[in-house]
Amino acid sequence: MRGYRSAVSNPETAVSTEVDSDQEIIGRVLAGDRDAFALLIGRYSDPLYRHALGMTGSPDVAEDILQTSFIKAYHHLGEVRGRFDAWLFRIVANGCKDWLKNIRRTHLSYDEDDQPSNYTTPDEDLDRTELRQDLDRALAELAPSLREAFVMKHVEGRSYEEMADLLGTTVGALKMRVHRAREALQALLEEKYA
Repeated sequence: MRGYRSAVSNPETAVSTEVDSDQEIIGRVLAGDRDAFALLIGRYSDPLYRHALGMTGSPDVAEDILQTSFIKAYHHLGEVRGRFDAWLFRIVANGCKDWLKNIRRTHLSYDEDDQPSNYTTPDEDLDRTELRQDLDRALAELAPSLREAFVMKHVEGRSYEEMADLLGTTVGALKMRVHRAREALQALLEEKYA
């Protein structure tokens, strides 16, 4: 997918300016300019990839979900009502939730640590890796709606207003989900670290 994301954002593939609105680009795609869809991919792939990575914990799974979501969006582009970014976000979010449901059913592990370490000693690196794995396991135990709210707020740094707009719910409901997610994570991690 990394190659897919960079290949479609090639300026030679689709020539346009950043001032094109999503609706203008969608109109061009629906009128037969297939290459214009690359502009939408380039515009939204990075934040959506970060969301999928935060939800799944796996770069490969995040890339698969993103690619599948863009394909689905392309095939249903004529159905967009309202903001394209919110519509596309819901497709990716639903893909993540579906993956989480399936992973729980099959009990697969997705422990990965692709992040480079800033620690200098092997013991510190081991502690960091173990803490990250414990946090990933605790996040995996959360209900998808709680995990999604927690990731959007604390990993992606989104405001409650932005989250409510993207998810089509209220700020109050999201504050409650984030609060419940924090409480659940704290309880799960206290079992080991208390």
